[in-house]
This record gives sequence, structure tokens and C-alpha cells, in this order.
Amino acid sequence: SVNRAIIESFERGLINSTTLMANMPGFDDAVHLAFKHNLTNQIGAHLVVTEGTPLTEEIKSIDFLFKGIDRFKKKRHSLVYLKKDYQNLIFNEVANQIEKIPSNNIRITHIDTHHHVHEIYLITNIILDLQKKYKIPSIRILNNLEQSPRLYKNLYRKLMNNYIKRKHANYSDVFGNQSDFLLKLKEDPTLIAKKNIEIMVHPDYNSYGKLIDKAGDHEFDFKFLESLKINLDQNETHCTRM
Repeated sequence: SVNRAIIESFERGLINSTTLMANMPGFDDAVHLAFKHNLTNQIGAHLVVTEGTPLTEEIKSIDFLFKGIDRFKKKRHSLVYLKKDYQNLIFNEVANQIEKIPSNNIRITHIDTHHHVHEIYLITNIILDLQKKYKIPSIRILNNLEQSPRLYKNLYRKLMNNYIKRKHANYSDVFGNQSDFLLKLKEDPTLIAKKNIEIMVHPDYNSYGKLIDKAGDHEFDFKFLESLKINLDQNETHCTRM
């Protein structure tokens, strides 16, 4: 349903790019749809180390990352402190995920990560190394539209975004979800004209068959994108996965 919702979002002009998870069951279907709808130049890599089945066997030796035999746990905090051997295993896993996409004749336009794991410094550096190795144009910055009540979190995001920008790896100046964007736009209506923006959406269908942006337990529609008539040549609007 997510794959179909993303295709509809493209057809309605609500998004202009998506990212693909190479280790998930919907991969082959997504590749088929990408070619069918001529979207192969609008797809990035959505790298995963917190869900689904790994592509490499060796990474399963990191016991605390796995649930059962071969399923990643949804435990992002486990990635904060990793010894060098574990970092190498994660590097090899995400490298395999990256390589699987062009092996299916899709050129990777950018990188982001599932559950935003590249917000973690160790993972950021792994992703930056892979971006350089595979000559991928850019990676996602950290959410700088949301203002957290925790000052240290805002400061950390700012420092990390400056780090990514110093590496000339960012593809946007501003990133956040729909609600973050709408709040910021109320404060500064000129935001669209001044910045290159990524709005993260997760297209899917609700129980009534209506196209929605599904954010956890919350549902949003796409009316604001349609009403703003965003010029997609100047402003980036991405969904997170396909």
C-alpha cells in the first residue's frame, strides 16, 4: 500500500522524490513500479539497520541489534557506542544495501536513513564515507524545523547539520515533517522563497482508502501542498520511503 501511495503522490505532483529500502519485502515491487512509471531518476537510498532482514550475514554477530534469527531490532540507541569491528559490519551492511539499488538499474540521487539513524555521529560518518565512495550527490540533514524543548538537542542538530554542510553533503537547507513546516511557515511566510526545503512525508492509505501522510498514529492530508502550489524546481519535497 505504501508503494502504491507513493506512486499516486508522484502522479498528483505532491512529491518529487522518494527513497528505497533495499532490505525490505516491498523492494522488487517498488523497482517494478519505478520503471513502469518512469521514476528511476527520482529515487534515493533509505538505509536500514533497525528493521527488516539484513543483506549481510556477518552483521548478525551483533547480538543486541537482532530479534530472533535475522530481524533487526528497532533499537536506535544501541548504535550510539559501537566498537570498531561493529562499525565495520554496519558499513558493509549499508554498502550492500546501496549496491543493490544500482544493480537494479536505478541511479541513487541521495541518502537518508530509517528511524533517522544517521543523526548518530558514528553512523553519520559511515554514511558520509559511503556517500563519497559511491559518488552519491547528497545526504539528508537533521530536522531543523522542529524546535525541541531540550536545548541540547537543538544545539546537537545544529552542530551536525553544520558538519554535513561543511562536507558539502547536504541537499537541503531546511528539513522537517508537515506539522513542523506549517508551524515554521506561520512564523516566516517567506521561508519558501529563501530556503531549499525538504518536507518529509510517508504516503499511505487509511481505512477509507484515502491518500494520507501517515506519521506514527497520526494522519495528515496533502491539502497544504496542493494549496501552496510549491514550485518543485526550487523547493525539494521528499517522502521517506518506497
